[in-house]
Amino acid sequence: MQVSHDSEWDDFLDEFTNIFSVYDLRKNKIFICGSYSEDTFITLQEVQKIVNAIENNLGFFEKEFRRTHLENLILKFDLIAKFSNEIIMIIEHDKGGHMIEMGIILSFKEFFEKTKVFVLKDVEITEVLKRGGLLTPFFREEESLFYFEDIETLRSYLKELYSLDP
Repeated sequence: MQVSHDSEWDDFLDEFTNIFSVYDLRKNKIFICGSYSEDTFITLQEVQKIVNAIENNLGFFEKEFRRTHLENLILKFDLIAKFSNEIIMIIEHDKGGHMIEMGIILSFKEFFEKTKVFVLKDVEITEVLKRGGLLTPFFREEESLFYFEDIETLRSYLKELYSLDP
């Protein structure tokens, strides 16, 4: 996305260091995306817990930033995605804002190259993802695309990818 965030960077960094710390700027910053619905946010929190169990990682959610780009959530997503070293997208259904975010990720090489996608196996999702967005050249199964059957399978993938004992 050819958007300049010049006027927002200082405010964003100030907000980041207020939420976390200036030392966290040196960590591997992992933007965790997915549905914020009551039923599925618990999965995102589990992902964050696993990612943050490793000393040099910092996993966080978009909703933790309450001052930056409140007038435009697409610009907010773009800024946080550019700031992050990695993006994790959890797909447990195809309804909601995380599908728009997935579209943004697919639209920009700088985003899809640093994204790992975890899809709940056998979940009904749009054909655009099944027969397009989740395929090569965007993602490769078992490299940047993973299908999980339950929270234990997801936990196992994350621990393996982020070097924790499974």
